[in-house]
Amino acid sequence: MPTSTRLTAPSRREEPAALATGIIGGPVGRFAAIGRRGWTYAAATLSALASVLVALGVLQKNHCVRDGWGSPGALWRACYSDLPVGSGGPKGGTPWSAGGAGHTQPVLTAILDWLVKQLTPSGSALATQQIYFAIGTVVIVLLIALTTVATASMVRGTPWLAAHVALSPVLITSALVSFDIFGVALATVGMALWARKHPVAAGICLGAATMARTYPLVILGAITLIALRDDARRPLVRCLGGAAAAIVACLGLGYAMGGDPLEPYRGWWEQDAGYGAPAYLLTVAHASLPAASLSIIAVLGWVVAFLLGLYLTGRPPVRTQLAPLALTMLVIVMLTGRSMSVQSCMWVLPLMGLVALRWREHLMWAGVEIVYFVMTWMYIAGPSNEAKAMPGAAYSFFLLIRVIAYVGIAWASWESSEDLPRDPVEPYAAPKPPAPAPRLTPDAA
Repeated sequence: MPTSTRLTAPSRREEPAALATGIIGGPVGRFAAIGRRGWTYAAATLSALASVLVALGVLQKNHCVRDGWGSPGALWRACYSDLPVGSGGPKGGTPWSAGGAGHTQPVLTAILDWLVKQLTPSGSALATQQIYFAIGTVVIVLLIALTTVATASMVRGTPWLAAHVALSPVLITSALVSFDIFGVALATVGMALWARKHPVAAGICLGAATMARTYPLVILGAITLIALRDDARRPLVRCLGGAAAAIVACLGLGYAMGGDPLEPYRGWWEQDAGYGAPAYLLTVAHASLPAASLSIIAVLGWVVAFLLGLYLTGRPPVRTQLAPLALTMLVIVMLTGRSMSVQSCMWVLPLMGLVALRWREHLMWAGVEIVYFVMTWMYIAGPSNEAKAMPGAAYSFFLLIRVIAYVGIAWASWESSEDLPRDPVEPYAAPKPPAPAPRLTPDAA
């Protein structure tokens, strides 16, 4: 099956991409030699361009960088970030010391937060926050580059699809809010290793990813369903074994450092509905659900996601691809969860590239994300100035639009992935049997 021109040269077939190339000379020419420089050139170029978007993110947060991240100023200027919060408290200790991230974050994210804190020199509160934010920004740029390279390595014939990671407008607003990209990078590397038939290494990366962010369990589940369909049980067992070993090692590291790595999960079970979750609409309406009910809904969301995945992978003769399956399952889990933060948009970027999502759909989704980003801070800052606060009804409207946007990209992923010549994350699929040769009749002879 020939590769679609839309995938090898998006600027030829997609109007948003064609318009965007106007600043560098326009769309790819008719006689251009596409792909001659290989996928590594595309990955390196996109990684460099991603740093530009992160720099724009720093500019967007200029007020906080200059004056600090105090509330409510950081909320009204939409420049709040969890990163400077991690700079507080004394140096040394462990991630589970007083004020450490280990009490609220998964173990690997907490350790990353703690390591950056150790690199931050002591000084005034503002100077410490600024330096911590600067170091965190460098770490995030490197992790985005790693995610971009890993994505491009899975679509080597169409490496510019990794632009869905490197050039997404949501990097400007959400990339610097937290270290969510850490889990995204580990999960993407895990998928790339699975695609290259390194199941143990893939499992280790995916297991580590779940210790940085929980959502990679969805990807691991999608891989399991696809591997069972393709009768790749031996590689699957090795992958799951690697993931289990990584999880146990991370938990053991947390306990060895004197912490309680399970504390964030126990806290999650008792939390009320958070910003962004559809369940939060009831909170806005002053009819919130009890924490136990939210936990049941979240667990049922995971069950529904896996049952739907089981159905989609078992539909003959349709051959479900891993990326749209994982994206659909992830959207279900996100929408039934007890919170859906503004930075959770980072989770879906690599999957958008792997499903070859059209830029029209990507930019519509990104536009909704950016508007929601601003409206969220205006709503949260409401108690400090009710005269200019975002009303609860208006916030609920934008939340619903965001829900529709996520359902939309999950739906569009199935159509877009049909343009791919093969599944980029399906290394163990049995090759298609050759078509039988036509029988020659006496007349045809």
